[in-house]
Amino acid sequence: MINTPMNYTGSKFKLLNQILPHFDYTKDYFIDLFCGGGSVYTNVVDKYQKILINDIIKDLIGIHQELIQSDDIVERTKSLCVTLKENQGDYIRLREDYNLNPSPDKLWALMLSCNSNLLRFNQTWGKRSWNSSTEQKVKSFTEHIRKYKNKIEFSSCSFDLIEITEKSFYYIDPPYGFVTGKNGEIGNKQISEAGYNNFYTIQNDVNLLNFCHKVNDSGSTFVISGVFEHGGQTSWLLDKLIKDGFTYYDLIFDYEKVNKSKSNKKTREIIIKNF
Repeated sequence: MINTPMNYTGSKFKLLNQILPHFDYTKDYFIDLFCGGGSVYTNVVDKYQKILINDIIKDLIGIHQELIQSDDIVERTKSLCVTLKENQGDYIRLREDYNLNPSPDKLWALMLSCNSNLLRFNQTWGKRSWNSSTEQKVKSFTEHIRKYKNKIEFSSCSFDLIEITEKSFYYIDPPYGFVTGKNGEIGNKQISEAGYNNFYTIQNDVNLLNFCHKVNDSGSTFVISGVFEHGGQTSWLLDKLIKDGFTYYDLIFDYEKVNKSKSNKKTREIIIKNF
């Protein structure tokens, strides 16, 4: 498996060996609807004739696009990272500069240098920066992905603006959605707190449910992944898709080892597919 050079909260890299066998490789067109750090499309790019990667964060898609096309962003990002590990003031100045004049290289430098690689615009200094691990990931990623760059298309928009087409396969890994409320209705609380959930709304969950049904009705296929259960509550979206008759599979991951809060909240992650 090829890891990408973007450490990204919510990455599915460690679960790829469980997720990828469930993909539909009979389709020509693959759409990574919430691509994030890109570990999924990176490892199936050779299996499809055309790939679309989408994320609502424009500069995140910009990192993918520039990195796939040339080394220019690598050099620019390295130069921005020179003092960030040792100098918190430089980190804060870059963060302020990004918020005023955003660009993919500035975002990548902040991601590499912030605490826990948590992507948010008030992210905090992490006493980290470009290092030998990043260098190796960039080398492995670019050597692999650039062989396929002519088949990759880029998009940065809300997922529900992506066209639903025939003979396509959609991988859907959204932010954590909302809990199942009383009488099976959607609740007003998200199932898990995460920095990248801040702008994900109840209406997004409703729209995503409709999107999945439209993909199914079109004759195309999808796999959606996410946390189904956490702390005794369930995901409304995933629960509804299961009740609507789609097949689900549990993913095995030891969340207790990565749960810093030691709250012993049970977490269950699944995938759901329509084929």
